[in-house]
Amino acid sequence: MADAGRGGVEVRVVPGDDPRHARLVRAAEAELRRRYGDGSLEPPEGLPAPEAGDVVRLLASAPDDAEPLGCAVVAPLPVAGPGVGELKRLFVPASARRRGVATALLAAAEDAARQRGFRALHLVTGTLQPEAIALYEREGWRPAPAYAWADDEMTRTYGKGLVAAPAER
Repeated sequence: MADAGRGGVEVRVVPGDDPRHARLVRAAEAELRRRYGDGSLEPPEGLPAPEAGDVVRLLASAPDDAEPLGCAVVAPLPVAGPGVGELKRLFVPASARRRGVATALLAAAEDAARQRGFRALHLVTGTLQPEAIALYEREGWRPAPAYAWADDEMTRTYGKGLVAAPAER
């Protein structure tokens, strides 16, 4: 899946061992630690983890540019039941923000979820991320009931129903 039609940003599915994706996820986690401290928005140990093959890793870049502009992860959300996925680690480094990268990643994540048969996606963000909250709300995500670990004053849970693409109906 590559899409260069969203503000000149290409979004591709990459394998689980892609070092560029791993580097961006570490940068996202470092930013969360800066904002929230060491107890960032991480689920506790012991929650069921999706199988590695069920996880979709997305990497955004400019056409013909090797330097990645952002990343995202889509995975099943076992605590929400079948057909529901979770958007995780949507991250764009400060140097690439305000260029439509996050919007392109979000749309690609929704497309990837639809292609894998998810009927809805959920996500957890934090109150110290107003730019993320604004993005999700602008793109049609709505507040949703908290699930599992994401039920405290620092978190916000959002959900979005996924309508099948016209060719899939």
